[in-house]
Amino acid sequence: MRALGFLLLLLLAAPSLAQSERAKTVLLFVPEAVTVPAIADFTRSFRQTVLNGARGPVSVNIEYLDMAWFSSPAYERALRDFYVAKYREQRPEALVVFADATPFVLKLQRELWPEVPLLSILNDDFLAAALPQSPYLRGNWADLDIPATVRTALRLLPDTRQVVLVLGSSQRELDAWSFVEQEVRSAAPDREFIGLSGLTLEELRQRVRTLPEDSVVFLIGFMRDAKGQSLSGYEALRLLHADGSPPIFSVHKTMLGSGIVGGMLMDYQLLGQQVARRALRLLEGEPASSLPPGPFEANELAFDARELQRWNIPESRLPPGSVVHFRQPGLWERYRWQMTGALVAGLLQAVLIAVLLLERQRRMSAQRLQLAVLDSLPGSVAILDRQGVVLRANPALARLEVLEGLTPEKLFMPGGSCLETFREAARTGRPLEMAPVAELLQDVLSGRAHEGVVEFRGFTADTWFELRARRLELPEGGAVVSLMDVTPRRRAEMEARQARDERAHLERVAVVGELGVSIAHELNQPLAAIHTNAEMAQRLLQRTPMDLPLVREMLQDIVSDNKRAGEIIRHMRALLKKGEVSFVRHDFNELVRQVLRLVGHDAQLRGAALTPLLAGSPLLVKADGVQLQQVVLNLLVNALDAVGPCPSGERQVWVRTRQQEGRAELVVEDSGQGLSEEVLAHIFEPFFTTKPKGLGMGLSISRSILEVHQGRLQGERRPGGGALFRCTLPLA
Repeated sequence: MRALGFLLLLLLAAPSLAQSERAKTVLLFVPEAVTVPAIADFTRSFRQTVLNGARGPVSVNIEYLDMAWFSSPAYERALRDFYVAKYREQRPEALVVFADATPFVLKLQRELWPEVPLLSILNDDFLAAALPQSPYLRGNWADLDIPATVRTALRLLPDTRQVVLVLGSSQRELDAWSFVEQEVRSAAPDREFIGLSGLTLEELRQRVRTLPEDSVVFLIGFMRDAKGQSLSGYEALRLLHADGSPPIFSVHKTMLGSGIVGGMLMDYQLLGQQVARRALRLLEGEPASSLPPGPFEANELAFDARELQRWNIPESRLPPGSVVHFRQPGLWERYRWQMTGALVAGLLQAVLIAVLLLERQRRMSAQRLQLAVLDSLPGSVAILDRQGVVLRANPALARLEVLEGLTPEKLFMPGGSCLETFREAARTGRPLEMAPVAELLQDVLSGRAHEGVVEFRGFTADTWFELRARRLELPEGGAVVSLMDVTPRRRAEMEARQARDERAHLERVAVVGELGVSIAHELNQPLAAIHTNAEMAQRLLQRTPMDLPLVREMLQDIVSDNKRAGEIIRHMRALLKKGEVSFVRHDFNELVRQVLRLVGHDAQLRGAALTPLLAGSPLLVKADGVQLQQVVLNLLVNALDAVGPCPSGERQVWVRTRQQEGRAELVVEDSGQGLSEEVLAHIFEPFFTTKPKGLGMGLSISRSILEVHQGRLQGERRPGGGALFRCTLPLA
C-alpha cells in the first residue's frame, strides 16, 4: 500500500514538475513580410537551427514589421503600441533583430525588456559601430558586397561599357540610393554609369529593353515602383529577364536561378544558421557583450550555368572558389542509366557475338577434325539421328562392296535411313544374319542399350563384318555406327584356334605317350581276364554233365572285361582324335572320374597315393569334354611328376571338386617340392618348364582352353608344402 501511495504522489507531482521546466523564448524581428524570399529563407533557417540545437524546450516567435511598405511615423507608433500590449506580460530570453528593424526594436527593449540580451544583424559595419554601448546589446553585420559583384561582372564580360543600377522607389530604397551608387561607381570607375530608380514598372521594363548590348544590369533590390505598386525583387527580375534584358547580376542568392548570371551573393539560409547559433548562446545565459564582434561570412561566389551558357561566358573566367549551379546535365548525366544499360547491352552483345564467332570457328574446326577423323577410320562410320537417318558419314570404302546389295553408299547415304535398310535386309535374308544387326540398331537408338557390337557373315561364306553402335549422349539422341570388314581378323582367329587345337592335340598325344606303360597294363588286365575265362569256359564245356550256370557267369565276365578294354581304347582314341570343338553339357565330376581311372594305374606304378574328393552332386558345365579332360590330365600328370622325388609314403595327390559361387571348381594338390616365386611368375608362359624333358606347353594350353570356356586357372603354394592348382568354370 505504501508503494502504491508513493506512486500516486509521483503521478500527481508530474504535471507540476513539467510546468517548472518552462520553454525558453527567442523573439525575432524582421523588417519585411514573409513573402520576401530573403526574409523567408532567413527565418526558416533560423527557426530550424534553433529548434534543432536547443538543449531544452524552446519557442521561436517571429514578428514581421513590413517596414518597406509602411514606413510612416504613425505606423511605427501603432507598432509600438501593439507590441507593448502583446509582450507586456511576456519576457523572452533572447532578442534578435534583422537589418532596418534595429532602431525600432532598441526602443522596445528599453521599454519592455531592458535586461534581455539583444543581437542585431545590420547591413554594414558603420551601422554596427553607431549602436549604443550596452552589455545587453551586440551588433554584427552581414555586408552585401556590391563592389565584388560589379568587379566579377566586369571580369566575366570585359567588353562592358555601361553599368546599370536598378533599385526600387520605396523610401528605404531612395534613402539607400546614394550609398549603393557610390559602391557601383567605385568598382567600375572607367565604365559609363546608368541609374534606373524612381520609375514605374513599365518605364523600367522599357528602359532595360532599350539598353545597349554592351551593358550589364545590377539589380540590388526592388520593393515598390514610382506608382506605389509593391512587388519583390524576385518578381521584378523575372519580368526583366522575360523581356530579354542584358546580363543581370545581383547580391541576393534568392535570385539565383530566376535570371541573374550570379555574383557575390548573400546566402540567407547560411546567415540564418549563423545567427541562430549565437542566439542559442544567449539562451544558455551567455551575455550579449561576450558574443564575437565583426561580420557574418555568408556571401558566396555563385553563378547560374544556364546564364553563363546564354551569354557565352566560359567557366574558366570565373574567380577561384566559384560555385556553379543549375548545370544542364549532359547526355551522359541525363541518361546515365539508360546509356549504361545500352552500353552494357552492347558490350554483352559484342561479347556474345565474339563468343558465337569463336564457337562457330571452333565448331568448324571440330567439324573439320571430325571429318578428318572419319575419313581416316579403317571402316565406314556414320552419325544417325534418333530415327536412324544418316546425318553424316565418311566416304565408303571399296572393300565393303562385298555386301552386294548393301553397299556403303546405300547404307550410309546422308539423308537415307540406315535402320530401314538393315530392316529390309533382315526381311529379305540377303545377306544372311541381318536380324541381329537391325535389332542392335533399334535398341541403341531407342535407348534400351547404350552400345553394342554384332558380327555377321557377308554375302559370301568366307567374309565377316562387324557393326558397332554407340548412343550419343545428347538431348536429341542418335548414335554413331561403324561398319568394318573383320574378315582378316576372323581368319586370324580361326588360324590361331586351329593352331591352339593342334598344340592341344600334340600335348594330349605326348601325355598319352607318357602314360603308355600304365595304359598297356590297364589294357592287359581285361585282356588276360578274357583269355583266362575263355579257357575255363572251354574246359567246362568238355565236362559231363556241364555246369551251365558257371559257364554263363564266365561268359558274362568275358563280356564285361571286353567292354572295359573297349572303353579304355575309346577314351584313348577320344584323347588322340582331332576334331571340331563342340560345346555340350557335361558332368564335370564324371569327366574328372574318367581321367582318374586313366591315370590310376600310373599313380600305383609311381608309388603315389591319388585321393579323389569329388562333389556329391553333379557339376554341370557347357564345354568340350575332351579339352576339359586334357586340362585335368595335365594337372594330374604334373602333380604325379612333382611327388616323384619325394620318399615313398609321402607321395600324395589330392583331387577335389565342388560348387563355389555359381561356378564349378577343381583343385589339384600335391605334396611335392612346391613352387618358388620365380616359377609362379612364369609358370603359365609358353615353353617355360621345370621338367628336364618337358616342352613347357601343358599349363599354357590348359589356361588357353579354360579361357575359351570362360574359366580361370591359377597356381599357388600349398600350405604345408607342395603346389596347388585351382581351375573354375561357369555352371551351365
